[in-house]
Amino acid sequence: MKIALAGFPRCGRSTLFHALAGSSRADTAKPLTVKVPDPRVDFLTEHWHPKSVVNATVSFTDLPSPAYGVRGMALLREASAVVLVLDNHTTGHLEENLRNSEAELILGDLAILEKRRDRLRKESKSGSREFVLIDRALTLLSQEVPLRKAGFSRNEQTELSPYAPASLKPLMVVSNRSGQGIEDETGAGMAAEAAGAAFLTIDAGLELELCELPEGERSEFLSDMGYSDSGLSRIIRSAYSLLDLVSFLTMGPDEVRAWPIPAGSTALEAAGTIHSDLARGFIRAQVIPYAVFRETPDEAALKKKGAVGLEGKDYVVKDGDILEIRFSV
Repeated sequence: MKIALAGFPRCGRSTLFHALAGSSRADTAKPLTVKVPDPRVDFLTEHWHPKSVVNATVSFTDLPSPAYGVRGMALLREASAVVLVLDNHTTGHLEENLRNSEAELILGDLAILEKRRDRLRKESKSGSREFVLIDRALTLLSQEVPLRKAGFSRNEQTELSPYAPASLKPLMVVSNRSGQGIEDETGAGMAAEAAGAAFLTIDAGLELELCELPEGERSEFLSDMGYSDSGLSRIIRSAYSLLDLVSFLTMGPDEVRAWPIPAGSTALEAAGTIHSDLARGFIRAQVIPYAVFRETPDEAALKKKGAVGLEGKDYVVKDGDILEIRFSV
């Protein structure tokens, strides 16, 4: 999962990047990869003491200023989702910056899709499915409608994906309180919702201070400041929701690992995520819900109780399912 951090100068974007990195010396010119905190992985690790532990990861890129220049837009188009960092000195200021940012994304998409439509027209493909889809997208963009709000089907989004429209990408708006933010963020939250975006309030400066504290003191510090969890955890949870992702788990003495997949994925697709051979030779998936294993961390006992499922290739994997793929190649 790749997340682009965007925002106008002095919005706190780079401060947030440093906080996510856990260091004020992190190089904002390089992508930052962080582990996804997962207490389920922690528990399975304590149980198995495996040779290897692999958490899911998220990569953050701090888009250069101007974020909507040529290089910034190129990096943005590679991302799975966009986190737009806005300072919130006043509600109107934040909402204006959100509108300006959306306008930049829309202008970038207009330029790319108009170029492709012109090429299709020159090739006498004006009646093609691709032309009709791009023409529809351009009509919406010309009406200042971001493509994430256009209601495109999953297949249509896949067809548009070669052009990586920036306004089609899931958007999260982060209101950076910077220790002096406004108290009432209702208007900002409504503006984000109207744009089809998730909305979070994060004090980037506070998050950076948090990194300098001993780990054992961080929870109490967050609680005193009115937060239940760190900004990193909240951004990742929101990103999973935006991208409609879940994680299944694999476990054993060799490795404990979390595997992010799109919600609604089948056992066959999950097997392919691990390795193409598992999908090719798929027989059955042994499934143990994490909550069941947490309560009784003994596979033999769970099998005796009938709490271990054997599922076919069409089984829809649930968040936290512990899978063992049976296959033959």
